[in-house]
Amino acid sequence: MSLIAIFILLGGIALVAGMAREVPLGRRIAIVLVVILLVLWGAAAGFELGRVQGLYSTTAERGARGAGIDDEKAGVLPPAIRVLDVEDPDLPLDDRERAALLEADMTRVAMPFGILLAADRRMPTAYVEQSAAVLAELLDQDLDGKPDDPALVELLADHGTAWLAMPVDEDDWERRQLPRLERALGYDIVIPAWWLEPVPDGPDRHGRAVIVEEVHHFVTQFGLSRLHPEIFGVDDWTSVIARETERARCDFWQHPENDCPGRPAEFPGDCSDPNCDVVEFYHQVVVTRAGMEPGWRGIGFPETRDELEAALGPGIKAAIDDPRFHQLRRPLRFDYPVENAADRDRADDG
Repeated sequence: MSLIAIFILLGGIALVAGMAREVPLGRRIAIVLVVILLVLWGAAAGFELGRVQGLYSTTAERGARGAGIDDEKAGVLPPAIRVLDVEDPDLPLDDRERAALLEADMTRVAMPFGILLAADRRMPTAYVEQSAAVLAELLDQDLDGKPDDPALVELLADHGTAWLAMPVDEDDWERRQLPRLERALGYDIVIPAWWLEPVPDGPDRHGRAVIVEEVHHFVTQFGLSRLHPEIFGVDDWTSVIARETERARCDFWQHPENDCPGRPAEFPGDCSDPNCDVVEFYHQVVVTRAGMEPGWRGIGFPETRDELEAALGPGIKAAIDDPRFHQLRRPLRFDYPVENAADRDRADDG
């Protein structure tokens, strides 16, 4: 306690004693003791509040550093990703791609780092914005406005190979929209309304989990698998993550469409090929290790990070932890800035 505080305390005690001089001596002593106790209690409470505040500040700083964000950048967000109308000339689309999207009513378009994400005009705005934000953050985890791995982004920006689609009506998508789009664009990874189950307040825990899963599938299958096939390949069973999937199969991993001895599939379908089974397994591994909850878990898949860590082999853990590969190792923030110019311009025109 500083000298000033001591002088203030003694002065306060003398003042109280003087004000109580008409009170009998025994009561006067009791009053002074109560005042001293109250002052000491207040000082202790103030110290504890200051300590807690410092603790939270330190925790926030540690979180920023864990995300690869230095002290100067903590709290500073990158430039906003823009959601534009498909006819906006600022979009780097060729005439064939633009015409196909427009004809299929996939009119809301975001292109983080040149990667195509297009949504049906009926998709709720908040879900389009959140999908664009997740895609951008997954590729720019240090939030500096630049992709962490330009070579990975270059592969993902090839619209003729793959893109992200956000359809709304399953029948309309299969019957009318997709056949038109397949003539101009590559393979579609969908983030559809019938999986998102949109709610009025925007993406809830379920909606976010669906978005993260499909974006992660897209990045793994059409980016990482092609860039580092020996580590993240999903075309056969030779890569690090494919061999780990095989090792885990029917032990602590079973896709619900696949059979295991004594444990048949729970749903019709077939996810036994590596471009399905490995992609699904790897997503759940990365998300769980990063401290997030997947939207669903494979049969027998560990429910906690510690349980998963004990089950995984050293090879896949080393690959995820290798900073060269920029794998997700912390929970997503879900706040990468997005500017919805498409809806704004439409409102201005109206």
